[in-house]
Amino acid sequence: MKELVTVIVPILEPQINPTEEKLLHHALQILADYPIIFVAGEGADLSVVREHAEHIDVVHFPKRFFESRQHLGQLLLMADFYDRFNWCDFLLIHELNSWVVKDELHYWCKQGYDYLKAGPALAAPHSAPGVLKRITGLTEEEKRLFGAGYADNGLYLCRIERMTATLKGKRSVAHQYRHNANLPNADSVFWELEANRFLPHLRKPTDIVRSHFVQFGVQYQNAALPFALTGISRDNIHEIPYFKTLPETE
Repeated sequence: MKELVTVIVPILEPQINPTEEKLLHHALQILADYPIIFVAGEGADLSVVREHAEHIDVVHFPKRFFESRQHLGQLLLMADFYDRFNWCDFLLIHELNSWVVKDELHYWCKQGYDYLKAGPALAAPHSAPGVLKRITGLTEEEKRLFGAGYADNGLYLCRIERMTATLKGKRSVAHQYRHNANLPNADSVFWELEANRFLPHLRKPTDIVRSHFVQFGVQYQNAALPFALTGISRDNIHEIPYFKTLPETE
């Protein structure tokens, strides 16, 4: 019988910074009831990770995919990546710019969606292309601006079977996105604009539903807390009101 969900934590080079270490420590605590697997480049130094969890499961991929977030995006557009974890139904990709607020992971896996992720930052140009634009397609410049809105947006829940089927069905388009060096966060742009273009491949929630799943930390406004916050970095964590309410030990 398959596992329901596995948490995947990518570790990019070089070494993680203190804010990322704080987010890592919290993830290991709040998601302790689920399998957690780190993905890293071959030969990566994971000593900081082992300071928080001595016994960790690691899956290695070619080192080039962990040189930057841009390179990681290429890996996340490969069916082989998701196939490596096909012993479970869902993956929660948890990059070290996100914070799970409350453990509702089982609940979200049971809601019938194939892909849940925050939309682009509200301040991003072309943050919400209209229906016509989604069909006709964005220009390269519009895609670039749209992709910029996904900076540090690193948490999503996906159904493995549907992700691999989509990538295999759109092999040529995915290949173009993987090799577009001028497109930031190409993986997010692909899943948002291309996956359901012409034909629906993934079941996605409405904007209101996904705001209950994850929100940008800097945009969160003291309403009902979502499952998670994202868009967190060492440059803004001290400005996010949510973190000012946490005990010093967090």
